[in-house]
Amino acid sequence: MRDDTSPQIGSYDVDAAALTGDGEPLVDVLARLGVSEFEGGDVVPNGWRVLGPPPAARVPLLIGAPVSSDHRSWSVGQVYGARDGAPARVSFYPHALPVRPSVAERRGGLVLRWPAVTRELADVDRLSIDIVNEGSTRWLPTGDTFNTFASIVPVVGGASDLYFGWTGDGGTVPLDPGDYARVTARIESGRWRDLKPGPHDIVAYTPDLRLTSEPLRVDLTAEVIEAHRPRLPNPPPAPHDPRHAATDCLRVLHAMQAGRDAIDEVVAAITDAPDDATALSRISALLECDTDAAQAVYAMQLRRLRVGKPDVLSGEIEALERPLSEE
Repeated sequence: MRDDTSPQIGSYDVDAAALTGDGEPLVDVLARLGVSEFEGGDVVPNGWRVLGPPPAARVPLLIGAPVSSDHRSWSVGQVYGARDGAPARVSFYPHALPVRPSVAERRGGLVLRWPAVTRELADVDRLSIDIVNEGSTRWLPTGDTFNTFASIVPVVGGASDLYFGWTGDGGTVPLDPGDYARVTARIESGRWRDLKPGPHDIVAYTPDLRLTSEPLRVDLTAEVIEAHRPRLPNPPPAPHDPRHAATDCLRVLHAMQAGRDAIDEVVAAITDAPDDATALSRISALLECDTDAAQAVYAMQLRRLRVGKPDVLSGEIEALERPLSEE
């Protein structure tokens, strides 16, 4: 289910009608969905219902039950259908999620607009875009970010998109009518490998508020592409170098820690990614890390998200940093 006018629980669109009524016992809902065994932990036993159809094929089904009398806070689970011989299963969120207004309500009169300087220069090294309040009332942040991504697509025969991220922390600011917030693009060198000379369209997208820009036409010459392609890295040190191995592992662990601390932004960035490569590119841009570290974040075990005692990631980082600091 993907509907800008639907309310949301967390970052998921849900059926407004599903938020009303008494619901059913959890065991009955799961049995109907083919889940025979589960570990519910501390989730409420009653009031459960399907919150809406999945947004795409092979995406888990969202179920939930209210945990507050006003139905503003919900316990939520995701049901994964039987696949490749594995039975259907359910995974519950560790904490309750709030009901939020629809994306359309939250974005109000905001639009993405290429500023004149960007349109006139059409310079891939000087790309910026404005988030403009074209509405008649003041826009106030309600928990969404201005994290904005974009794709470069060949005008002719463009089969695959090249995604990159925008610099900045994604923080939002209040905007009066006519005000704007400008964000500047940074294209990672590794994204240039498969580009070929010719005209390309750049389209920007802000996932939290589902803002999409008009295409910006740029011409990429062979010289421009070659100037941005990554140079061959220095030869890695010998495999037996324990310090290098520890440092490399720390780099990945720090990226995973950053991903954990920004998990809502990571989920929003990859929710509608058409494939793994796009998801990895968006994670890499969001966390400003290389592809190897982005892969580690993408494949991170749920236990590493835990911040209670013990904090798994912090413990692993500390265990590696201690001997390095003593050398």
